[in-house]
Amino acid sequence: MSDQIRLTAELRTELGKGATGRLRRTGRVPGIIYGYKVEPTAVHVDALELYHALHTEAGTNALIRLEFEGDTHLTVARDLQRHPIKGETQHVDFLAVDKDVQISVEVPVHLTGEDDLGDDAGVLNQILYTVPVLVKPLDVPNYLELSVEGLEIGDVKRVEDLAGELPEGAEFDIEPERTVVTVNAPISEEALEAMEEQAGVEADEPEVIGEETEDADAGTDDGDEG
Repeated sequence: MSDQIRLTAELRTELGKGATGRLRRTGRVPGIIYGYKVEPTAVHVDALELYHALHTEAGTNALIRLEFEGDTHLTVARDLQRHPIKGETQHVDFLAVDKDVQISVEVPVHLTGEDDLGDDAGVLNQILYTVPVLVKPLDVPNYLELSVEGLEIGDVKRVEDLAGELPEGAEFDIEPERTVVTVNAPISEEALEAMEEQAGVEADEPEVIGEETEDADAGTDDGDEG
């Protein structure tokens, strides 16, 4: 189950693009807290502390005990906005939750037994890497394990095969018939080339732009001389 991580937030008194930029330059991340027993409020937190809070085994499902203006709110991070190049968190929403009410979280699926597939040279294909689960905040699992040991070509594992991994009272927030992994037959080089050709991977000969330009220029020169 997810550990609870303490994080201190401060009130954000200045709003706007310029103010948030100044905050980031001082090592702070702007955000907002909203949800259970709290009015939507602009806040900011320490960037390094937030990084560590979101890089435990629980990932972004970590339960954060956000201390703010003398109160402590049980929260989860939502709608993380990251820098497109550096990957740094630029804004974060803290959703305050009731420990006794289910929330929907994306729980990673960890496969086991990948080195012990059947002997028919099947190729494992994972379709879903996370599964949405309705669960009480204190019971959020860090991940769900799914064994693929012994699977052969044509075998399928579905969301319902993860049911035994769910905490008591939790349920899937997705159709249980959805496929998580399949085992496919290996594709021959000939079949792969045929698929690429059918998909148009092999393009036609490119047009020679230079020749067309010369023709066009020649026509223009003729017109000028006339």
